[in-house]
Amino acid sequence: MKPTGWLPLVLACLALAGPGRAADLRATEAVGAVPLRADTRPALAPRDAAVQKALAEAVRRVALELLSDQDPAEVEPRLDAVLGTDPRVYISRFRTLEDRGERPVLFSDDPLAHSEYVVVVEASVDAALVRERLARGGLIVAPAGEVRRVEVRLEAEGLTDYTAYRALRDTLLDGVGVRSALPLEFEKGRAVFDVDGELTGDSLLAALQRAAPPGLRLTPLEISPERLRVRVDLAPEPAPADAARPGN
Repeated sequence: MKPTGWLPLVLACLALAGPGRAADLRATEAVGAVPLRADTRPALAPRDAAVQKALAEAVRRVALELLSDQDPAEVEPRLDAVLGTDPRVYISRFRTLEDRGERPVLFSDDPLAHSEYVVVVEASVDAALVRERLARGGLIVAPAGEVRRVEVRLEAEGLTDYTAYRALRDTLLDGVGVRSALPLEFEKGRAVFDVDGELTGDSLLAALQRAAPPGLRLTPLEISPERLRVRVDLAPEPAPADAARPGN
């Protein structure tokens, strides 16, 4: 019997698809920020470079989610070498959610940067391909299964410079061990993060306060299971004592 109507098209698509691996596309938002310097001419236009950085961050987020049962401090230094330099091979499609353009420096720790270019993208990351590449690179991927996930909107006030922002983000990622802390809004003195982890607002605050390095103080302003608003105070590091004093 000869196929009629739409059936030939379906059969043709199935034939082209072949027996390959099942798709596991994960929609992931990520921020890309590139420092801008007066003494350097970048290879890419600032917007293109920021998009590339955001795509790389989206792929890293999926990779870290697949490696959620391992210590991020051990696996993160290996990710760039394992995943390669072109994040687009893992991305089926993406769109720019926000082109925030050139802004004062917040995310960059480049001391010579006079500003930075920032974009926010949403990318569909092929988690199956990321999983294959991680396994091929010798990283042990957690078996697929249900993972407890809690998203908390963290609003941080008092972030007057990059040092305070970095101290908070490092405490979230390294001290507490959340899967990701995506900055959604940022302006001088305030930042809003979408925190993906396993802790609700009150538990997240307690974990942050336990993991905070000396000098970083977090004062709660508002707490609910899905929202945490804190004031961030970062005391400057004490000046080192003189190595030698007169008369010694």
